[in-house]
Amino acid sequence: MTMYISATFKELTRKRVFLVTIVLTFVFLVLFAFGARELADVAGQSQSSPAERLLNSMVLMVLGLFFAQFLSAFFVLFSSMGTVTGEQENGLLLAVAARPLPRWKLYLAKWLGHAVWIAVYSAILFLSVIWTIHSLAGLPVLAGDVLRGFGLFIWMPLLLLSLTMLGSVYLPMLGNGICAALLYGLALFTGLVEGITVYEGSHPALDKFVLLIGLLLPTDSVYRRSLYEVIGGADWAGLALSDMGPFSISSVPSNSFLFYTAGYAALLLLLGCRAFSRKDL
Repeated sequence: MTMYISATFKELTRKRVFLVTIVLTFVFLVLFAFGARELADVAGQSQSSPAERLLNSMVLMVLGLFFAQFLSAFFVLFSSMGTVTGEQENGLLLAVAARPLPRWKLYLAKWLGHAVWIAVYSAILFLSVIWTIHSLAGLPVLAGDVLRGFGLFIWMPLLLLSLTMLGSVYLPMLGNGICAALLYGLALFTGLVEGITVYEGSHPALDKFVLLIGLLLPTDSVYRRSLYEVIGGADWAGLALSDMGPFSISSVPSNSFLFYTAGYAALLLLLGCRAFSRKDL
């Protein structure tokens, strides 16, 4: 497995999109830190109340994690959308599959190789945003809240990775990337719409549509649960998220739903292993 993890990293570093992603991530973190420092300076000069400064830092935390999960998702898409069909087209997959290793193990090894580096990238993003807000904007955070949010934040791109790799068995690289991006965008859009409609009461048809999309691709639901945990869970800090427009959390995914996401990922991996084992190389 270590060999495939190392090979995946070498493959990622050869792609130009990897360099572009690293550069844009660095730019985002620098600009985000600059904005957090400026906000803290303005709040200090205006002598705003502690509650107002806390709310401002909380809003900045929500925005930072929103764009961080956006970057993490697109790192998944660009790095894994051609895992099978892309390597099949350039002949690399045939050489790898010739080794005395069951195909399902090869598929899992490729998933694990991508998962390790995606988790590392997501962890750096998450911890950078949390550290920036805590140190520059003065937002108090608890280690337990951060740890729970950290695990869920990393779990979100791994769900998307499972879906993208399954699509790479059936679809060409570009088609798989477009399909996965559209599904991710749809899940993100429904989450934003649900946050807006929190002011207008319950809409049965919309609630069913949001639930359906959440079951089809639960990435946005997992992200919102992660955000809920980081901000403070059911404490008063969590209540502040109910008045932030499209970034509001009108409903928090339950622990049962998180168990569903585990089964969801396992099913996608099982289908991917089965499809890859039967694929004509």
